[in-house]
Amino acid sequence: MEEITVEAKAMIGKETVLHYQVTERDIRRFAQAIEDSNPLYADPEYAKNTRYGSVIAPPLFCQMFAYSDAPASQLKEDGSPKEIDVPLPTKRVLGGGSSFELGEPVRINDVIKVIKKITDIYKKTGKSGVLYFVVMDNLWTNQNGQMVAHETATYIHR
Repeated sequence: MEEITVEAKAMIGKETVLHYQVTERDIRRFAQAIEDSNPLYADPEYAKNTRYGSVIAPPLFCQMFAYSDAPASQLKEDGSPKEIDVPLPTKRVLGGGSSFELGEPVRINDVIKVIKKITDIYKKTGKSGVLYFVVMDNLWTNQNGQMVAHETATYIHR
């Protein structure tokens, strides 16, 4: 069974930080992309009279900021982003599930900070051979330091 590489182990605990300013267009386009016509995401007059007082982003909006924008030419052959490109003796990556917690709503003009880090890498032997599991933690906060979302995701490398 192939061991987890020293280079892969060195990635555990290292943080990557990205910042994004949320625009009205970002929220509207995300709502359109997920086919959610809730006026809370696009109509300021409607949103003003809700408990939120203004337009907010749909749940899971922050996942849009989980990974760096990259042209297809910079993605791995399987289409995965560089953030989950861990040096393991494998050819493919697939999602192994995630848990997602929502905090404060995301609003127009919020500055979102995402802190991403690999928290664990382990291996198991399955029917098709060795599988490597990469556990990633993503924490999104707004400009006030309030948590807007938290995700723990597992990626399976085979």
